[in-house]
Amino acid sequence: MLNKIIIVLAAVIATAFIVPYIWIGMGDKPFHDEARARAPGEFVALTSGKLHYVWVEPAPEAANGETIIMLHGLYIPHFMFAQNAEALAGAGYRVLLPDLFGHGFSDRPAEKYDQAFFERQVRELLDATGVEKPFYIAGQSTGAMAATLYASQHPDRIKGLMLIVPAGLRMHGRDDDLVSSILRTPIAGEWLWRVVGRRQLLAPWKPPCDECGDGPLLGDPFIQAEYRGYFPAMLNILRHFPLRSQDDIFKAAGDSGFPMLAIFGGQDETVHFDSADVFAAAAPNAELVIIENGDHAMHFRKSEEVNPVLLSFLAGLNSVAPADEMGASEEMANE
Repeated sequence: MLNKIIIVLAAVIATAFIVPYIWIGMGDKPFHDEARARAPGEFVALTSGKLHYVWVEPAPEAANGETIIMLHGLYIPHFMFAQNAEALAGAGYRVLLPDLFGHGFSDRPAEKYDQAFFERQVRELLDATGVEKPFYIAGQSTGAMAATLYASQHPDRIKGLMLIVPAGLRMHGRDDDLVSSILRTPIAGEWLWRVVGRRQLLAPWKPPCDECGDGPLLGDPFIQAEYRGYFPAMLNILRHFPLRSQDDIFKAAGDSGFPMLAIFGGQDETVHFDSADVFAAAAPNAELVIIENGDHAMHFRKSEEVNPVLLSFLAGLNSVAPADEMGASEEMANE
C-alpha cells in the first residue's frame, strides 16, 4: 500500500512539474528567414550568427561625420533608443542601433553570454559595418555595462562614452537570494525561468511613480518573445554576465582618459541609487547627472530630459578644437 502511495505521489509531482514545462512555450515559433523578413533593418553575419541592426541617419545638410553606437539593455531591443537616436541624428550624428544577440531579430546562439561574448559581437559589428575612425558609444543598463567593457578594452577607438542607468555597480535585490540561486542552478533554473520568469517578462510595464514620465516605447518588445530562443537567451545573460560589483570595468574606463557621462535616476527600481557614488569613485573625471524623477526607462519615458543631457555632453566635446587645429589657428594669428 505504501509503495502505491509513493508511486502516485511521484506521478503527481512529476506531472505538476513536467507538464507545465512542456506545455509552456509550445507555441513559440521557429526563428528563421521568415521571421527575419519582419525586421526593419539590415543583417550582418558574425561569428555567433546573424545580427540585426538599424542606422538612424542625419539629414545630409546636418551631418557632422560622427558616429554613435547605442547598446540596449536586457529584454528590450534596439528601438528602446528610438527617441534618443532621433534627437542625436537631428544634431548631425549617424546612429547605429543593433539588436544584441538574443534580442529582437538577431540570432539566439546557444553560447555562454559572458563578457567576451558581448565584446566580440560589438567589435565584429563595428568592423562589419565599416566604422573605422573613433566614435561615440552609449548604452542603457546591461548595454551600458557592455559599452563600458568594450570602451575599456579599445580606448583608442572611443571619442566618448555615454551611460544611462548603468548596470554592473549596485543593484536592487540580492544576488544570493533564493530565486537568484535557483536560476543559476541547472534544470531547476530552467524550470523556474520557463514557468515563472517568462510570465513576468510578458507582464505590462508601469513606471514606479506618477512623475517618472509617460514617453512611449516606440516598438513592440513582445514580438521577439514569439520566437524560440529569446527566453533561454535572457536566462543565459543573467547567469553569465554579472550585473553587480563590476567596479573594475568602470575604473578601467575612467583610467583610459576618454570623456565619460553617466546618468542615474532617483526612482530607478533596478539600478540602486548608490551606483552613482560608486561610479563617481571609479571614474572621478566623468560627468555625472542625476534625474530625480527618472526611472530605469527614463531614456524613453523622459527623453525630453535625457536628450538635452546627451546633446550637451557631445556639444561640449565638439566645441573644443583639436590640438593641431588650435596650433594652426595660433600660427595664422601670429602671422
